[in-house]
Amino acid sequence: MREKLLIIHQGALGDIVSIFPAIVRLKEKFCRIDAICKKSIGELASSLKLIDKFYPVEAAFFSSVFSGKADPHTVDIFRSNDEIILFSYSQELESIISGMVNRKIYRIDPRPDVSLEIHILNHVLYRLAENGLVHNAKWPETDYFARLLEQKTATFVHDRSKILIHPGSGSVRKNWELSDFIEVFKKIKSLGMNPEIILGPAEQNLSEIFIRSLPSGGNIHMLSDLGDLVTILSLSGGFIGNDSGISHLAAFTGMPTVVIFGPSSPTRWKPFGRSVEVLRSETDCSPCFETGKSDCKEMKCLEGITPEMVINSFLKIKR
Repeated sequence: MREKLLIIHQGALGDIVSIFPAIVRLKEKFCRIDAICKKSIGELASSLKLIDKFYPVEAAFFSSVFSGKADPHTVDIFRSNDEIILFSYSQELESIISGMVNRKIYRIDPRPDVSLEIHILNHVLYRLAENGLVHNAKWPETDYFARLLEQKTATFVHDRSKILIHPGSGSVRKNWELSDFIEVFKKIKSLGMNPEIILGPAEQNLSEIFIRSLPSGGNIHMLSDLGDLVTILSLSGGFIGNDSGISHLAAFTGMPTVVIFGPSSPTRWKPFGRSVEVLRSETDCSPCFETGKSDCKEMKCLEGITPEMVINSFLKIKR
């Protein structure tokens, strides 16, 4: 096996969880993997034993790289690793790091070009395989993640009747109507299951709407810590949400997961997991979220999805 690898990735939750399976493949080749990434994501990846150590990209020592006078601590981090994977579009950043340390650097675009209908995970695995960093570009087995999370939550009580609903995402353009989520909640409850709402920091202003609209006793989780979120996800029996980082995390746990796609492309962004169903309306327009070509007043890609379609998709994969 090769020795120490450093991964540098400044992306958001969905970008990095999408490539967790690629990190699993890298663990087959490297004895140790460290990462420079957002603090919350580093804590998550460390807790899941995907990486050995992380350094927060928000820290002043990393931003010093761009100043032309890097903090000695940053240089030490780079030098302590044998090889570096830089997920970045910036050739300048690659040149700066290369000028600081004599290490092999592999720069990979964080996402495939928007003109290509290729999954982000395929894109990354192909590039890693081209550079001999993984044995091949095949996706790893999904059971790896289920076993890992079962070990992490072995002392907790699992409630397979608990179905989590997340009505938000990183962009309001990707969000299905709240009224439709409320209808899904009520239908799941009528079927004898226990739906619960989860809200991240960006959606906590929606709590009053759900309190007024849900049947009495409707549980609402206000979450800010990704570790707590993983625990809740892995102890539940299913998940329904928009195209978001949290949906990627839910699918990662192996639970039955239904993801509602609108202007983004499921071909590029379908979450990786053991039991995932995606829904997107058949429209005469192509996914436009990443291209910025359209800001539709009528979101046909979302409006064509009904609560009945979501429930039927969920029941199809619910075990």
